[in-house]
Amino acid sequence: MRFQPFIVYARLCGAAGLGVLLGAAATGLLNVLTGSVFTHLPYWLAGVPVLAALGAPTGLFAGWLTRRWFAPDVPRRQLVFAVGGPVAVPLATAVHSDSIALAFPLMLGAAAIAIALWVRGYRRETAQVRAMMYGYHRHNR
Repeated sequence: MRFQPFIVYARLCGAAGLGVLLGAAATGLLNVLTGSVFTHLPYWLAGVPVLAALGAPTGLFAGWLTRRWFAPDVPRRQLVFAVGGPVAVPLATAVHSDSIALAFPLMLGAAAIAIALWVRGYRRETAQVRAMMYGYHRHNR
């Protein structure tokens, strides 16, 4: 198995993007709980059904792409991501300009955690391939 730098970079960017989405969703949840989204983005509530409909396939796709490194042992994984997408996408759009000071650290932290999880999964995957290629699994006596 040969690892292409473009594929590795694309997967790394995807992990960072997932982390940014989750960080923005956390900020949006705080904005919804405090009620500031309704004063700064008055039409946000009208767009939630469309965003939720777009979030379901997004969640399914994200669940399929991250199956090896982001919570790989979750039971009913596709269902969890299909339900998480319609929740995360509308919440990620609930970030307004006054909450940027809160959103940036949350997005940065979530992206760092997602990248760390991806690196752990990538190392596990490449270790198995290296063991098969170079014979690490054989006991030399």
